[in-house]
Amino acid sequence: MALEKSIQISILGRKYPLRVRPEDEALMYQLAAMVEERMRAFREQHPEQSELTAAVIVALSLAEALHEAQKALRELDETLYETIQELLALLEHPEESPLTLPEQPARDAI
Repeated sequence: MALEKSIQISILGRKYPLRVRPEDEALMYQLAAMVEERMRAFREQHPEQSELTAAVIVALSLAEALHEAQKALRELDETLYETIQELLALLEHPEESPLTLPEQPARDAI
């Protein structure tokens, strides 16, 4: 197991110390930059709102995006499962296949 590494990210001028696996360090900086960008965009559109409100709205927005991605993944998983079941059924009972295969040339014709 890899040892954790201490890093520091900055969002809206505030620094946050984190402990991450070394292989996750670059990803964490990318995620922090994404959160920073969304927070800044919200604050520009709604300067009257507090940082806490901005953080909650951004968190809800990210949660919604995660939910939509998970939903899409579940739908893809279901489609893949159904397709695999159909293929297995065709392999088990090729005579019931709605597909017609091309005629194979006679072996002695080659």
